Amino acid sequence: MTEYTNHIIDVLVKVVLGESTEEELRLVQAWRGESAANERYFQDFKRIWEESRNLAVRSEVDEEVAWSSFKERVSERRGVVVEMKPRRGLGWMVAAAILVVAVGGWFFFSSRPAEYLAVSSGGQVLLDTLPEGSVVTLNKQSSIRYMKGFAGAARRVDMEGEAFFAVAQDKDKPFVVHTNGMTITVLGTSFNVRNNEAKTEVIVETGMVEVRKGGEVFRVRAHERLTVTGNEKPVKGENPDQLYDYYRTHVFECNGTPLSRLVEKLNEVYHVHIVIGNAGMRNVPLTVSFEDESLDKILDVINRTFPGSNVYRN
Repeated sequence: MTEYTNHIIDVLVKVVLGESTEEELRLVQAWRGESAANERYFQDFKRIWEESRNLAVRSEVDEEVAWSSFKERVSERRGVVVEMKPRRGLGWMVAAAILVVAVGGWFFFSSRPAEYLAVSSGGQVLLDTLPEGSVVTLNKQSSIRYMKGFAGAARRVDMEGEAFFAVAQDKDKPFVVHTNGMTITVLGTSFNVRNNEAKTEVIVETGMVEVRKGGEVFRVRAHERLTVTGNEKPVKGENPDQLYDYYRTHVFECNGTPLSRLVEKLNEVYHVHIVIGNAGMRNVPLTVSFEDESLDKILDVINRTFPGSNVYRN
């Protein structure tokens, strides 16, 4: 199960126990609205929970007997064998609720599994148009996954790697991107998402998105960037340059960009190690555009523009 799935499970347990916060209630309501399968799952979860609770209240036998009865009913419904010890009092009912999720095997799926589509870019940048007209550009070694036809109340996309989304307007059906424990919600806008082992970065080009990470919510507007590094607190600020867009535009656009930042991007794109021999030139501002130029040509222009910078490939 994904981190997002595990989080929803935890919140569902709190909701049925009546121990959830208002924010958690809103999260469950939004999740239920994402698809008909989610709503059916919630109703199944709630019904089995209520039946089990009523059984515990009515039963004159001890909890071991009630637990055995519950296991039999779950096994009959899902064809599974339950091996789990009950806890005393309310605890065994909590275990029952978690068990329904763990053994049901149908999270995000109905009894007839929903059909999902996956798109992967492999070793090439890939442009793809989604069913409702949104356009996504996948950087190399990136992928997205979504339900066929965007069934449900939201247009949900799960992604890995890096992608630029130009979202089609639909005020009644928000566009939602899930990646690395973050939920990005928009109505119509364009933005870039980059996720790797070190950090996740959201850059908004037009419009505005709402980013949820844990219990925090951030609104990121055009020309702003939100960065999450590991378990550190998310940081929001102005987006300093357009270099993030190179994989889509094939242009290194520098507008007062520090030389070290361009070198960092060149290393990433060309998979090389470029060194600035004169450390005092690292922050010199550079204003230039390189479109479909070779790496050698770019380095030559830099060294002629800033004599003594001594920028070279190591």
